Amino acid sequence: MWRKVILSLVLVAFVGLQLGESDGKVSEKNIILISLYFYTGNSLTCYSCNSPQSCLNPDTQVCSNATANTTTDWLNAIHSDVPKINTSEGYKCMNLTYFIYANMSKTAEILGCMRETVPFCSLTLNVSNSATWAKNCKSCTTDYCNRNPAGTFSKSTYTIIACVVALILAKLRSI
Repeated sequence: MWRKVILSLVLVAFVGLQLGESDGKVSEKNIILISLYFYTGNSLTCYSCNSPQSCLNPDTQVCSNATANTTTDWLNAIHSDVPKINTSEGYKCMNLTYFIYANMSKTAEILGCMRETVPFCSLTLNVSNSATWAKNCKSCTTDYCNRNPAGTFSKSTYTIIACVVALILAKLRSI
């Protein structure tokens, strides 16, 4: 995520400086920077784990058909109606946690990449004690968004930081 924020700030700085110095033409440097920004911006990175123990320290994965297939396999272990989709253009990060409602202890937890078209929050459990399980299910589409958000920055924080930096650059340029 920080890579995207830094690239965005560099892009804004170079575009702003170039527009002030040139006759309005787009330079090769700007085209390269814009291309680099969009190239790195198209991959989604999610946390990945398949048990309450492994989710204490989850791995990360860049979403692809292979990572979505792995998450689908994990979902098939406890659900009876996971749809089989072989390819997808869009992905999202998922966080699916089951816990025993009476004592709030986690019984299953899955974090990973999933295809956008899979309705994983409405899947049917196939385990015998599913009547006593409660579910917490979330999906998101930004990097590293599918873990507990405590101690992390929200999207609005990055927007505020980018605006402040852009304002400072504009003020410095006018001096």
